[in-house]
Amino acid sequence: MAQIETRFAARAKRRRINRWLNGAIAVVVLLILIVGGNLLFGGEPSKKEMDREAKTEAANAKRVEVETGEAAAPTEAETPAEEEDAASTDETSNAGVTETPGPPGSNVEKEIVNPAWQPIGTTQSEPHETVFKKDSVDWKEMLDAVSYATGIAPEEMIVWFIGNNGPNKAVATISTKDQAAHYKVYIEWVTNEGWKPTKVQKLKQKP
Repeated sequence: MAQIETRFAARAKRRRINRWLNGAIAVVVLLILIVGGNLLFGGEPSKKEMDREAKTEAANAKRVEVETGEAAAPTEAETPAEEEDAASTDETSNAGVTETPGPPGSNVEKEIVNPAWQPIGTTQSEPHETVFKKDSVDWKEMLDAVSYATGIAPEEMIVWFIGNNGPNKAVATISTKDQAAHYKVYIEWVTNEGWKPTKVQKLKQKP
């Protein structure tokens, strides 16, 4: 009888040990799953996510530059090499421009000549005939050439005079609408290509 009770006690003890071991194994497995899940889904961001974040930061930097008018710090999308190319383009467009002070005692502040000026194009046919009438196509194209040379839109200028300056040549005297700046612009006709600026004089006073 004592032996039977001893066997039952031993079996009960083994069952308790097995339950404890099974519980411990279950806890270990659960911990492994939790740690593994964190490593898989909560680890370092993927390359795609990093690229997306970089692009977003670059776009935000450009948006700030546009809204504030100030240049943002260069990003991966704006490399120093690209900035150098832009600066080189600006220098090329201004290359060869000469500015000469006007004669002493004259109304000319300075004289500007830009070899990069080109004919503005034309809708007229050859042979060309210069027409100094305000409602004519030639008058409009002359104003376009003056605007091209000075950077002042035709509707933003006061035209004091446009007249003959020799065969296929003309000269215009204008001011800005607020009369803060005054110019004398020399233009010439290029066959089949239209009027081309040849010289601009910035005047000290209204003509």
